[in-house]
Amino acid sequence: MAAAMGNKKTVIRPSSAWRMVRTFVWTLAAAAAALLTGSAPAQGTAGTASAPTSVAFYYGVNPPLADLQAFDVAVVEPEFVRNPAARTRSAADGMHQLFAYVSLGEVQPSRPYYKQLPPGLLRGDNAAWGSRVIDQNAPGWRDFFLDKIIAPLWAQGWRGFFLDTLDSYQLFAKTDAERAVQTQAMIATLREFKRRYPEAKLILNRGFELLPEIAPLTYAVAAESLYRGYDAGRRSYGPVKDNDRAWLMGQMQTARDRYHLPVIAIDYVDPQQSGARTLARETAQKISADGFIPWVADGGLVSMGVSSVELVPRNVLVLLDVAEGDDLHTTEAQRFLGIQLNHLGLRYEFRDVGREGLPTEPLAGRYAGVVTWFRSGTNHQPLGPWIGQRIKEGVPVAIFSAFGFQMTKLSAGMLGLTSFAAPVPEQLDVTHYDPELMGFETRPRVDRTQLENVRLSDPAAPVLLRMKDGRDNTYDAAAITPWGGFALAPFAITTAPVIDPPRWVLQPMLFLKRALRLPDIAVPDVTTEGGRRIQTSHLDGDGFPSKAEYPGSPFAVEVLQREIWDRYRFPVTVSVVEGELSPQGVYPQLSAQTTALARKMFTLPYIEPASHSFSHPFNWADAMHDTRTADITQMDGDASRTLEIPNYKFNLQREIKGSMDYINNTLLPPGKKAEVFLWTGNCVPPPEAIAQTYLDGYLNMNGGDTMITKSRNTWTDIAAQGVRKQGWYQVFAPNQDENVYTGNWTGPFYGFERAIESYELTGEPVRFKAVDIYYHFYAGTKPASVAALHKIHRWAQAQPFTRLYVSQYIRKVIDFENTSIARTADGALVYRTGAHLRTLRLPPGTPDYDLSAPGIAGIAPGPSGRYLITSAAEVRLKPPAQPAAQALPMLLEAGGQVGDFQRSVNGNKVELRFSLLANGPSTFSVAGARSCSASADGAALPAGKSVSITGQSWFKNFTAKSAVHQYDIGSSTAKLATTRHLVLVQCTL
Repeated sequence: MAAAMGNKKTVIRPSSAWRMVRTFVWTLAAAAAALLTGSAPAQGTAGTASAPTSVAFYYGVNPPLADLQAFDVAVVEPEFVRNPAARTRSAADGMHQLFAYVSLGEVQPSRPYYKQLPPGLLRGDNAAWGSRVIDQNAPGWRDFFLDKIIAPLWAQGWRGFFLDTLDSYQLFAKTDAERAVQTQAMIATLREFKRRYPEAKLILNRGFELLPEIAPLTYAVAAESLYRGYDAGRRSYGPVKDNDRAWLMGQMQTARDRYHLPVIAIDYVDPQQSGARTLARETAQKISADGFIPWVADGGLVSMGVSSVELVPRNVLVLLDVAEGDDLHTTEAQRFLGIQLNHLGLRYEFRDVGREGLPTEPLAGRYAGVVTWFRSGTNHQPLGPWIGQRIKEGVPVAIFSAFGFQMTKLSAGMLGLTSFAAPVPEQLDVTHYDPELMGFETRPRVDRTQLENVRLSDPAAPVLLRMKDGRDNTYDAAAITPWGGFALAPFAITTAPVIDPPRWVLQPMLFLKRALRLPDIAVPDVTTEGGRRIQTSHLDGDGFPSKAEYPGSPFAVEVLQREIWDRYRFPVTVSVVEGELSPQGVYPQLSAQTTALARKMFTLPYIEPASHSFSHPFNWADAMHDTRTADITQMDGDASRTLEIPNYKFNLQREIKGSMDYINNTLLPPGKKAEVFLWTGNCVPPPEAIAQTYLDGYLNMNGGDTMITKSRNTWTDIAAQGVRKQGWYQVFAPNQDENVYTGNWTGPFYGFERAIESYELTGEPVRFKAVDIYYHFYAGTKPASVAALHKIHRWAQAQPFTRLYVSQYIRKVIDFENTSIARTADGALVYRTGAHLRTLRLPPGTPDYDLSAPGIAGIAPGPSGRYLITSAAEVRLKPPAQPAAQALPMLLEAGGQVGDFQRSVNGNKVELRFSLLANGPSTFSVAGARSCSASADGAALPAGKSVSITGQSWFKNFTAKSAVHQYDIGSSTAKLATTRHLVLVQCTL
């Protein structure tokens, strides 16, 4: 992947070992962004909008695509990425494009096309990389390269190509004449490449001798080992000799200054050496100072290196064991830690150590930390040394429940612990615990059966929980340490039989923040839009044919429309189960009536259509794998895997795409399209099912089981935003449905009103969740349940919410998973949040930022911390150069997604212009001005009377002294539609 140090001939290539591995990769099946275009005389002419300023190279399996979006260009092995065009972003949205690694001068025998090569192409070997060198002038090579290698990549959506091994011909071409033949053949190949694919962007690895002929066809030039190199044969790193650097510097300067091309310098630092990350930063700074774009990483290019920007990691690697037959949904790490990590602004990925082993690639720079959750008695012996290596890398480790390996003196010393032998004590008492982090929801209680014989080696080191036995042995069960921290069972959560549900002994959020040494910075947030808490509503399609207990026995859908939907006019996402409506389903005698009702329902302007499958699988794993693992006692005794649809055998495509096609082609009026699939039954789909929704181009949601109430007031009952399985992300519903609150629909049927408790407890004092009014059609069958729906909707009406459709919420969660944060050389933080996520939360302790920066439309207080209202996919945050003499007018709240925010100042007059994407009537408030007037879409706006955040108890956290000016757009009786308003606000300071 790199050259011998000091060698003027360099080639980069991914190793064949990596190339042979095939895995699921995380991808979005979203529409591709517009392709970036080049400009003459060279594709990447310096100073143009398309010229990259940062770059990354990552050749490992499962490339971290979300993190790589922090860089303008990322070069990857194409076989590990699906649908690369979906990752492309325009300069306005935070420029990013994936480039495919392609070797032009050599071929490895592991390549799938190797055996198809025309005869006579191979002229020698590159022993360092185990590859064969190609004669560029051999008959048939040019067409083979373009037809068999490039054409398939182009068809897959690749538009950027990193061309490697351009000078490998020098291994066999020894005379000037022989070399000239090779270079001319290569020039002809590249010209034909651009003739066939004029939109292609080409980055050349060296190829300096080709530039006089092909510079106008070139997007950028790369070269390795300017300051530090890697010797692949010896597997060694070191500084580049002065004379070699001087030669290479001259070539790179010529490419930059004469041909006006961006030039990339790829240098190498041993990730295992002490201070590797610091050395990488220093090397990148040198390269940047020379006027080149740096990438400094390991010799294998399988780690997150440093460019002109450095990734601020927000991904956490969670190590655990998943028992046979279990799902990630039910693991302690997912159930208890997911929402804590989400609220800290982190995403996470699981590693089932028993099945997958431990990662071998460097983790520094890619992960914010490692979290482990193993049960007592687990012994993964390689885990101890592996954690030691992470400590050497500087990657924090947070250990929950048990260490996960047999403690030895060596491993204990590595962790700053002393391991000792002692019999199981007859007496054991807690002698000290930190009241800030321990005793959070319940007091710590000792359990002699869950005891690790360890203590901190430094008796003066701070400990979170300490015990002593009758023999005066000291046991330390929880501590924050220089390498991270640990909280052993039963002092993370307690599962005492008398306590239902489990409760936190540890304050998990504070522990994670300290153990992982998380910085005080803004974090992406999906609970809030425009400074107002998000509220959605959705119905699972169960019970559509149900008749209501009302005079005349109307269908439940008729009751819900009359009593709830038409009255409150909230945006609501409604699904149906095809097998309950179609003539081939379980109620063929009702099909004509129910189909007509569904068609009428979907004409309502505030209803978004969705699918709840074809046959409503009750247990997805059982249905897919033809097993019976479900506990039928939890399913009203029904042992069926799906609805009993005549002559139907489960088919995943029929359940997802088939049901979506039925809705789109049979039930919907012109202009509407179903794109949301809502999971059914246990809502625990295997990864193959989640993958199918993405492959078919749909959004997915449901599951999660957030059940916190005043009688179950514990954070362990708050589910995460979703779960990632083998790279595919399932979005969870923010809250649970009425089934949970009504004893699985056995009563009391008014019980759903307790969902208000859940909404309140997930909103304050910590805003963990959006509000989701989630129910089924059968909620419209009983007067008591309809009364509960009225109570919930009246409560929601009185709240300052931004009301969204489920599809809008799902897209925000997906953007959360894909948001990248990078730090520039001057300390600015660059957030790339995607097209839908427009909120960054400022937790307590976060420094003040320059709020006049582009893309920042306003700031709102919240129950804990503040919320930046952003208006662009890329935002740069930096402390103000100096305190502002006077606060500038900005948004305090907005009932929709803000875009295109601009502020102009002329003396004491200020104009704000922005777009506001709202679902029906909306409102916004401006702070920071003495007086204001506003218009939307050219019409003057009245003073606002809608519910505002200014009425919330926590609004006192807002420290600005100026007046608040509120304006309403539309009215409660206006026709409901998703509208993009153009707003003008004129203010006087």
